[in-house]
Amino acid sequence: MRVAVICAKSKWGALAASLVAVTLAGCGGGNEPSGRYKAADAERLANVAPRTPGWPPWPQKPEPQPSSDESAEQVAARDPIYAKYRRRTAELEQRDGWGSGNRWRDESKLANLAVVVWDTAADAHVGFVASNELSRAYGAKYGFVVKAEEVGGLGDEAWRLWAHSNGREVTYHWRRDNLVTEVHVHCYGDCPDVDAYLDAAARAWADAVDEEARSAGG
Repeated sequence: MRVAVICAKSKWGALAASLVAVTLAGCGGGNEPSGRYKAADAERLANVAPRTPGWPPWPQKPEPQPSSDESAEQVAARDPIYAKYRRRTAELEQRDGWGSGNRWRDESKLANLAVVVWDTAADAHVGFVASNELSRAYGAKYGFVVKAEEVGGLGDEAWRLWAHSNGREVTYHWRRDNLVTEVHVHCYGDCPDVDAYLDAAARAWADAVDEEARSAGG
C-alpha cells in the first residue's frame, strides 16, 4: 500500500495544501464511488487553474506532481499529524484514482489544488472534518494560525484557514456531496501585507472550482 501525498509542506518551510489524497495501490482500483461524484470528476476539477482577479498571471501549466515510494505506514510513523488524519479516515473506503491534484508556482507565489471523491457523502463529511484538523495542525506546526472558521456559500459545508509562515497563506476546504476539495494560496514574494487580499484570491478560485463541480456531477 503506497501513499501519494498530493500536497505537502513546501520547500520554504511553510504550510502548503494539507488535504492528503491517498491512493491505495492493489485495493481493487477501478471501482467507482457510489455517490454523485466519480473519479473522472476529481481528475477534471484538479485541472481548474488558479483564478485570482487582480493578481499577476500564474504559470500556464501546473508543475509535474512528485511521487513517493513511502507507504502510508511509513509516513504515519514519522508524522504524528498525518497519523491522526489516517486514524480518523481509516474506516472510509478509498481506491486508486479517487484523488487528484495540481500545483502552480512561480518566484513569488504558490497555488495548490487537491480533489478527492469519497464513496458517500457521509464518508466525505468525515474526510472534510479530518482535513480541517490536518491543515490547522500543520499551520500551527510550521507557522502561526491567524484564523480557522466555517464559511458559507461554498458547497454543502466549507471551512477556511489563514496562516503566517514564510509569507501569508489561505486554505479553503469544502464538501459537495461525496466530493472534498481544497485550494491553497501562498504568497511569499512581493504581495500586499494584508490577509484579506490573499483570502479574496483564494475564495475566487474556490468559487470557480465549485462552479465546475456543480456541472461535473452526474
